[in-house]
Amino acid sequence: MNMPVRCPRLLCLCVCLPGLLLGPARARAQAAALTGAGPGVAAPHHPLDARPGWGPREPQPGPRVQPAGDCLCPAACKKVFGPETGFAKRGIDFEGWLQLDGATLGGGLSPARAFDGQYLLDLSATFDTQKLAGWAGGTLLVDMQTHSGPNIVSQYVPAIQDPDNMDAHSFTEIDRAWYRQMLWGQKLQLQVGLMYVDEQFFTVPYGDNFISLNFSSDATISTFVLPTYPRGSFGGSAFFYPVKGVYVSAGVFNDHSAELPYDPGGDLWVTEEGWQHPWRGLPFSLQVGAWHDTGSFQPLAGPVGSVVPGATGAYLVAGQKLWHPAKAPDRGLGAFLQLGSAPPTVAAIDRHAGAGVVWTGAFDARPHDEIGFAFSDGSLSPQGGFLHGFENEFEAYYQIYVSSCLTVQPDVEYWQHPGGRATPNAWLYSIRMQHTF
Repeated sequence: MNMPVRCPRLLCLCVCLPGLLLGPARARAQAAALTGAGPGVAAPHHPLDARPGWGPREPQPGPRVQPAGDCLCPAACKKVFGPETGFAKRGIDFEGWLQLDGATLGGGLSPARAFDGQYLLDLSATFDTQKLAGWAGGTLLVDMQTHSGPNIVSQYVPAIQDPDNMDAHSFTEIDRAWYRQMLWGQKLQLQVGLMYVDEQFFTVPYGDNFISLNFSSDATISTFVLPTYPRGSFGGSAFFYPVKGVYVSAGVFNDHSAELPYDPGGDLWVTEEGWQHPWRGLPFSLQVGAWHDTGSFQPLAGPVGSVVPGATGAYLVAGQKLWHPAKAPDRGLGAFLQLGSAPPTVAAIDRHAGAGVVWTGAFDARPHDEIGFAFSDGSLSPQGGFLHGFENEFEAYYQIYVSSCLTVQPDVEYWQHPGGRATPNAWLYSIRMQHTF
């Protein structure tokens, strides 16, 4: 049995304080790096800002953490792994990031002054087959993670939805290993291997930096059969981009679930179609998808030992850039909407609706800071014997951009009827720090 590793308050303070003391001056000096102006730096993961029309899907590094560069790599490290080394020239790229979460609770089942934390370390290697072997259009990714957990969220806020997208039992493993091939002038993307399904499907524009999983995936399937963090799933996918701003896609994956207490033993089939076009001069996107799982499921209500063959659901995600300053398109206000459904006979959340707004650069002196507000409503299946018919969440955060490799994010969540039972409503106060190297 894995035992959680606790994060003392003093350790969390010692880790967070140096980053905060770096101050906004350094952040402004490295502003160009965040927007992709510098070499080897990834732009913030806002799909509606990143490009005028959809192209091949980029790999995500883990549970919604976006690396912003290699600035933590010391000089000796860069001599081995930097962009001018033999590794890079041969198409081998190394990345890593460390994420720390600290949390305390009010309400729920929490005792007084409960505090806890967890960490996640991710190391990955990406291989460009063109540079490595002369094979055009190929990319190989191998990713390893080590994590300590779970934290107090899972113990004292027994919500069906996921309050912390990093929460899991302690593990060290290769969580993803896949090969991707681009064909037909980048119009067709094929991918096969060990992967997270919600890297490619169920994605939510502007939802990545919320700590709750509700706003980066659909709760009807993420609380049911979605194969995702902390353990990837073997499968394959195909994305076809016939014209600019349009794609059609499909995938099939082994349906192991971290949420169900049993293995349904089937495969998850997913299809998603996406469309992007300016609306009133600002980017708008729409994704519509459906899924079917071939497994055998235990009904929420029914005779012991009975089985329901298969489960089917659908979802919709929309994203809209609402406004940005005339000379700063990377700043401004964006919004998203989520809708999803799952069969009430076997899924605890049979309908889900979520919405949120994110404001990047609300203050001129802090052009890369981010403010987010979101609401999630999970309708609980009438066949589940719940005391309440819904489980709701409100979340707000302020992400402080300290440098191109460091962000610090205070976050607050309010949960209404967590678990749909008699658990009191709960407040979750968190701080998340992300270092990249």
